[in-house]
Amino acid sequence: MAQQPLIHYHVRWRPSGHQPGASHGLVAGIGDQLRSVVLLRDNPDPRRLDLRASVRDPFENIWVRDFNLNSALKVIVLVDTSASMGYVGKVNRMHVAQEVASQLALSAYRSGDAFGLFAAGEVINKQCMLPPKANRGAWLWVNHHFSKLTPQGKHADGLLQAVPYLPQKRCLVFVVSDFRWPVGQLKLLLKKLSHHDVVPVMLQDPAEMDALPKSGIAILRDVETGAGQFVWMRAGLQKQMQDLRAQHIRNVEEASRLYGNKPFVVKGAFDTALLTKYFMERST
Repeated sequence: MAQQPLIHYHVRWRPSGHQPGASHGLVAGIGDQLRSVVLLRDNPDPRRLDLRASVRDPFENIWVRDFNLNSALKVIVLVDTSASMGYVGKVNRMHVAQEVASQLALSAYRSGDAFGLFAAGEVINKQCMLPPKANRGAWLWVNHHFSKLTPQGKHADGLLQAVPYLPQKRCLVFVVSDFRWPVGQLKLLLKKLSHHDVVPVMLQDPAEMDALPKSGIAILRDVETGAGQFVWMRAGLQKQMQDLRAQHIRNVEEASRLYGNKPFVVKGAFDTALLTKYFMERST
């Protein structure tokens, strides 16, 4: 795993757990966000004395400040391992997915959050399931198990099978894929995950278009099925392929925005700073 800055993900909702973490929570406890001012007898902690409120009370009651607990949240990564994720151009797509998952695992641990991961192609991979928990070695687990993964299968319907394994309470969920799925499949998955905070992470490789010849004979290969076809490249065909690629991106963006978030697009190698910037922009 490359040495990169930690990912600072920020959520617009408050986790309800009692486990201390880095996010503003809903329950009372030690934190930096004022919850209310209460009588000392209701919260017997003189360290939180509110001197101004106490002095101004005509009944001479002693008041203390009550804060919200900074709570931990659960970070879940769902990884598409269908055949198209084995594409190798300027980067190895599966290696990029591994980098995304391992960096999120490390960042979650440093933030005091739980981390979980589920991988699936046509069916869920039960050998690559990590239930969410605080785990300092989660990034090592990711690297170890991803080194044994071989992308295969014509689709990623197995990700739907992962949904029941997720906690019922709201989580931050990353769906890592190239989203070479049938129209409507992403919407179906996002609908099943609608009570979670979902970030689609769309993996792209510039070589998919840049490596094509301007003219002459070329082989176009279906990355899911492996089937190839000889074609004579020309300007019209190249523009048609570019239009289809642009339409694919619009379909992913439309489905993502329908359920609350725009996708985070990784063009080539993964940069943690760009994902942090994504969260900063969506919180404004």
